[in-house]
Amino acid sequence: MARTDAQLVKATLEGEPHAFEEIVGRYQRLVFHIVYHYLGRRDEVEDLAQEVFLKVFRSLDTFDAKRPLKAWISRITANTCLDEVRKARKRKIQLFADLGRDEEDRVEYFYERFSQHSTLSERDVQELFELLEKLMGRLNEKDKMAFVLRELEGLSYPEIAQTLETTELAARIRVSRSKRRLQKDLEQVLYSGKKIIDA
Repeated sequence: MARTDAQLVKATLEGEPHAFEEIVGRYQRLVFHIVYHYLGRRDEVEDLAQEVFLKVFRSLDTFDAKRPLKAWISRITANTCLDEVRKARKRKIQLFADLGRDEEDRVEYFYERFSQHSTLSERDVQELFELLEKLMGRLNEKDKMAFVLRELEGLSYPEIAQTLETTELAARIRVSRSKRRLQKDLEQVLYSGKKIIDA
């Protein structure tokens, strides 16, 4: 029978060698997906995920066993991503926020397809999803994280609130605001054919 998160935390703190490996196995997918969807840099996902789990391991003795481990690990992941974005700004590394020439060409392509009411192929759908990820880079840091946690990772609003250390109402507002911004940007891409500019 699988052990609970609380049992695994306790076993890790007591020095059981494989207990933390079980925690990593249980939450690795969540951490990888949050990092990838938030930063959009495939080549750095593994390194940042390892950094997250190192932070989890080092801070495990501060974890409140009465609270969900999933939300706690999500918070550490979110904070690691936010820190990385701040560092990237200092290094002037481009993330998903900027559309390059290729993406602008794809905008024109999608506009033509939609204006002609053409059916999108499976590849078109994949490229449109990638464009959505680019557009996510235009959201503010915490709105984007709330959107990733809710819409891409399926966390509940209480879990998002714990992750972002905010209220459930604030989490709902962030997700709603993100959806409205993305919808507006996508509509601009698909129906106006104009280059997207920052609002």
